[in-house]
Amino acid sequence: MGRVEDADPYFTFAEDWLHDRIEGELTEQAVRDRYGLTRSQAQELFIRAVREGWAEPKPGYGWRLRQVAKTSEAFEQIYRFRAIIEPAAIMEPTFRFNKAAASSLRRTQERLAKGQLSGFSPDAMTSAGALFHEELIKMSDNPMFLFALERANQLRRLVEYRLKVNPERIVAQSTEHLAILDLLERGDNLEAAHFMRRHLSGALAVKSPVVHPKG
Repeated sequence: MGRVEDADPYFTFAEDWLHDRIEGELTEQAVRDRYGLTRSQAQELFIRAVREGWAEPKPGYGWRLRQVAKTSEAFEQIYRFRAIIEPAAIMEPTFRFNKAAASSLRRTQERLAKGQLSGFSPDAMTSAGALFHEELIKMSDNPMFLFALERANQLRRLVEYRLKVNPERIVAQSTEHLAILDLLERGDNLEAAHFMRRHLSGALAVKSPVVHPKG
């Protein structure tokens, strides 16, 4: 993959799971032996995997790794699900545009849209995108939407570690984020909802062939 993070045992662990090089149930000792980790390092690795939604402790002893979005079908289902709930959240009667939150989001997205990527690790850029969508869905004032999106973001995060940083993709994505903010600030929620659906469909079209290449 040629990424800086590849030296991190966490990303190696994730890649091994995505490529079926490790079993779905394993012990902490097995992970320590495979990656040359201390006990505390192995525990932190599992804690992070649990936090990001693709691992869970087994009753009693050991760990179970979850399938999440390992297949192209599952990955596409996540984006199609998001393309339903995120526009719907914008159209909720309880939706209220949060100017303070939007201002914070705008500052980050403007930097990325201008291609000012220095200071952002690939993980930070992924997090910035997820935060943008989660902060917007919070404005619906319907916690079920936020719960569903947070879960969907957890499930796709593991797979999207495969994505190399593509400055053009980051600029395009952030430019669209800014356009959505502009529409919401003007109170044009209907057009913002339509734009959000197109944005997510476009993201799927770009990402799916990269994270799940054919052949």
